[in-house]
Amino acid sequence: NSESDTRTGVLVEYDRTDKMFSNPTDERTENYVTGRFG
Repeated sequence: NSESDTRTGVLVEYDRTDKMFSNPTDERTENYVTGRFG
């Protein structure tokens, strides 16, 4: 699929799963895991 070959993304945060969901460092992560984005 040529479309999937052109998509890029950015890793905004990397940490333990429990920290990512309970106290993320980056606001974009918090928005994503709480359903405010995506």
